[in-house]
Amino acid sequence: MASMKEPLITTIIPTYRRPELLRKAIQSVLNQTFPHFLIYVCDNASGDETASDVSEFSRGDSRVKYFCHSRNIEAIPNFNFGMRQVKTPFFSLLADDNTLLPDFFKDAIEALESNPEAVLFAGQTIKIDDKGQIISSSLVKWPSGPVFPPDGLINIWEKRLPTWESVLFRTEILKTVGFLDPSLNPSTDQDFMMRITRKYMIYISKKPYAIFLRHEQSWGFNRQLMGVVSSRKKMAERYLHDEGLSDSVRNRIRKAYVKLIRKSINNELYKHGIMKNNSSVIREAASILKNEFGFSFKARRAIFVAKLAQQHEILRKFILSYTSRYVQTKRKVFNLLTKLRIKKYLN
Repeated sequence: MASMKEPLITTIIPTYRRPELLRKAIQSVLNQTFPHFLIYVCDNASGDETASDVSEFSRGDSRVKYFCHSRNIEAIPNFNFGMRQVKTPFFSLLADDNTLLPDFFKDAIEALESNPEAVLFAGQTIKIDDKGQIISSSLVKWPSGPVFPPDGLINIWEKRLPTWESVLFRTEILKTVGFLDPSLNPSTDQDFMMRITRKYMIYISKKPYAIFLRHEQSWGFNRQLMGVVSSRKKMAERYLHDEGLSDSVRNRIRKAYVKLIRKSINNELYKHGIMKNNSSVIREAASILKNEFGFSFKARRAIFVAKLAQQHEILRKFILSYTSRYVQTKRKVFNLLTKLRIKKYLN
């Protein structure tokens, strides 16, 4: 049931042809223990049952609002459209395939009221696969509590990005940092958070507040290698030429950038070059490594193994089998460790 008090939070849910997952996302917001919010669903011209599903929610709860574009304007412009509709003091961004945990809004509002200098609250996001197995968590290496600039910026480069599903923003921040930059897709979320943490204090909690579902149709799963490298290079260059940052900070960003790109390339070599037997990905990875970093021993080895696997099916099957077992074992261990870390929050 909708609350009579004025809403403080707007949750923006862009969507496109995922009605079943969208229903779970909407319900997870309606399950919040803090009731003073609006849900704004921005439909990217799905043309399916999305409209009727959201209408059903709206009939039962007036906090659920719906807008449908006449054509698909792409994901990032759709996020920006939703952000421009916000009239409440706070907002959050929720992809249609992810869900919130019940105390997110309540705890985030309390933390921001206690820390008025913080422009956002970021909690832990637990990433799972379609079998429910934990893959990663977003803030394992971050410190809890207030994080001041430029430490937040450095931490994003070195310690993973606070996933925006479990981030509550002060709406006023949009006046100074602006909106999402579509030209930096698929790293738009990193860019937005970096622009904020470069200048402002944020507040971090290790408590889990969102579940991120990784699947083959998810946005992050289908990022193209060249797009990732190009967008992250643009971001790195911005801060490497930022004279307001010390030399030591810029050196740390440079090292983190190189590490991230090499990791991205290795992941793509395995995921597409070997798993999907895609020779163009191998050529693209080799070109990027050569042009950006020069060939290190590890880079040469990765390219060599990927090419060899393409030529010999037995070797390819062996690599896939070995890697699959290794990944499954690693995930089981990480699953257990993550559950132990968050156990105190679940009791």
